[in-house]
Amino acid sequence: MKKKSVNNISAEVLAAFLDGNTTAQESKEIITALTEDAELRELIHISQSVDAELGMTPQECEFIPMTAMAATCNEENYCCLECEKYILCKLNIEFDEEQLLQNAIQNGWQKENGTALHNVGRHLENKGLIVTRQYNASIEDIATALKDDESVIVAVDGGELLGNKADEIIEDLVIGQIPDHTVVVLSLIPNNDTITIYDPNSSNVEDIYPLEQFKDAWNDSKNYLVTITSNSMKTYTPKSIDLSDVELTEDLTELREAIAENAHEIWAENRQAEGWTYGPQRDDQLKQTPDMVPYSQLPEGEKEHDREMAMKTIKLLKKLGYDLIKREETEL
Repeated sequence: MKKKSVNNISAEVLAAFLDGNTTAQESKEIITALTEDAELRELIHISQSVDAELGMTPQECEFIPMTAMAATCNEENYCCLECEKYILCKLNIEFDEEQLLQNAIQNGWQKENGTALHNVGRHLENKGLIVTRQYNASIEDIATALKDDESVIVAVDGGELLGNKADEIIEDLVIGQIPDHTVVVLSLIPNNDTITIYDPNSSNVEDIYPLEQFKDAWNDSKNYLVTITSNSMKTYTPKSIDLSDVELTEDLTELREAIAENAHEIWAENRQAEGWTYGPQRDDQLKQTPDMVPYSQLPEGEKEHDREMAMKTIKLLKKLGYDLIKREETEL
């Protein structure tokens, strides 16, 4: 019995494509179908995820592209700077363009190959604005920010907005998702499935995109959202990076205790330098604290706090794509 086909692509051919065994003509037909069928693209991604879960492909945690570079605006790679200039103009905040660029270079925000995503919004912070950064945001988060009169910058795959759709699909499937651009979201109309943005790559003042196309481009940055406001009364809601999918090897788990103990030593050194000493109860006026003791003497609750911070630091490094490798004893 013949297996069910999707968009006239048989299950056998689709499986061969995922294994890299299709002919040039079959690959061309699949790529064409992928550009037209969001359901087929989702099926491909689900299949890849299932293969990973079954051990057919290496399974890693989903990396956060914090160090990815926004770099697809003109030859100087200034897309982030252009977005922040746009917001400063919108808020009627004066600035010197040359000084902004000089500050960006001196502080390491602007590199030759662009601006790292975790540095998006630094110019706005310098102007006294309140900047928050969040991964795994949602369309609803954007809508809420706009409703609260906040400015919004998001990181996207620029090619998925203005580039060749077929090329971008191949890039996602073969190379991976690459967030390389920032845009300012101006308005969002969920009812008619459109979104309006300022794109430094575009010659238009505003560009309107289908919401699904925008979401495809935004997904490449793990839905990175930067919100900007001058409202100091805004309720702060922490948005830490989800580390639940990060698993540590035994040697990294052991590293946790060493980091926790050293973190306490650093804390104690800093406190002593400020004049703090041991006291049975915390007294800010006398600068006394019961925690001014060796790590081994700390209550378990305090140790667990240090351990949790150590563990989450190690997991965050993994989440950002870094590997911690222990040297063999013969190399020491």
